[in-house]
Amino acid sequence: MAEKHDPAFGLTRRSVLVGGAALGLVGARRAQAAGLDLEAARKEGKVVVYNNWQPNGIEPLLQRFRDAVPGIRTEQIRLGSNPLIERFQTEFSAGRNLCDVLVTFPDERIDEGLKQGWMAQWTPPEIGNFAPEYNNNNMLFTIQHARECIIWNKSQVRPADAPKEWIDLLDPKWKGRVGMNPPWRSVSIQQICAFWEDIGIKDAPERLKANEVRFFEGSGGIIQAVVRGDVRVAELTDLPLNPMLEDGAPIGFVYPKSGTTLSANKAFVAAKAPNPNAAKVFLNWLMTAEGQVHLQNYCGLSVTRKGAPPLSKLPATADLSNVVDGEKILTPARQTVIVDKWRSTFGIR
Repeated sequence: MAEKHDPAFGLTRRSVLVGGAALGLVGARRAQAAGLDLEAARKEGKVVVYNNWQPNGIEPLLQRFRDAVPGIRTEQIRLGSNPLIERFQTEFSAGRNLCDVLVTFPDERIDEGLKQGWMAQWTPPEIGNFAPEYNNNNMLFTIQHARECIIWNKSQVRPADAPKEWIDLLDPKWKGRVGMNPPWRSVSIQQICAFWEDIGIKDAPERLKANEVRFFEGSGGIIQAVVRGDVRVAELTDLPLNPMLEDGAPIGFVYPKSGTTLSANKAFVAAKAPNPNAAKVFLNWLMTAEGQVHLQNYCGLSVTRKGAPPLSKLPATADLSNVVDGEKILTPARQTVIVDKWRSTFGIR
C-alpha cells in the first residue's frame, strides 16, 4: 500500500493504520482494567450519538473511534443545541429512548434533566485527567469549550477597517453587511448578549436592527456567508473557525480585549441508553488523550483535558482577555428577558 501523508497529524496513512490497530489493543486493555465492560459493549454492537459537532468532522471522528475500538458501530444525529435538547427531552418523556450519548451546549433543560433522571451516574476511568469543575456529579462532563469572537472577510475588509471590539459591530459603516446567529436560536448568543450588557453596550437589538443585521442559521451558515461576501463582518461562536482557517479561508478574527464568553460543550450517557456499555466506552474514549486530540482536530473546539495541545490556528482560552463562563451570567430569568427583547425588536413571534 502506498503511503499517504495525513496533514492533520503529520503521519503517513500506513502509520495511522498501524497506530489505530495498536490503539484498539491498548484501548481494550485500558477499558477492561478500568472496569468498562468492553465485551458487553461489543455485544450491543453500536452507539448512537446525538451531537452538535462541526458537521464535516463528525464522521472522521467516529471513524477514529471505530479504529480504536473495533466491534462497535456508530450512528449519529447532528442538530443545533436547542433542537437537539428538545428532541432528547421529547423522546425521554415519551419513553422512546434512542440516544446513548448526548453532546451539546446546555441550557436550563439540561439542569432539569439532571434532576429528572436523564443521565447515568458513573465514573469514567479518564475523569482524573480533567479539572473537578468539568465533572457534574459523575453524570455531566465538560469535554470542549467554544468562545465568541468577531470575524471578517479579509478580501473585502482592509486591515485598518477591521473590527476590534464588540461595539464596532454597531458602526453604521457595516450597515447591511453585519451578520450573526439569531439570539432566540442559540444559548451561546444569548450569553454574549448578556455580556454586552455587562460591559455597557446598551440597546444592542435596536442598534443592530438599525444597522440592518442579517441573521444566519448556525455558526456554519455565518462563516460561509462571510466567505461568500454576503456579509463582511459577523459575530461567531468559534466552532467552525479553526477548520476553515486550516483550509485557507480568507477570514480575519479577533477575540476582543474587553472580553468574551465561553460556552461549555458537555456530554452525558443517557440513563436509559439502549446501548449503555457501548455508550460508556465511547464517552470515555472521547476523554482519553487520543480521543481529545481527534475531537479537537476534527470538530474544531478547544478541549478540556489537562495537557491537551492547543488548536492549530486559534489561541488557547488561557491566553484570552476576560473570558467569562456564559452559564454564570445567563440566568433563566435573564435569558427570558433577552430572548423576548430580541424577538420583539425583530418582530419574531
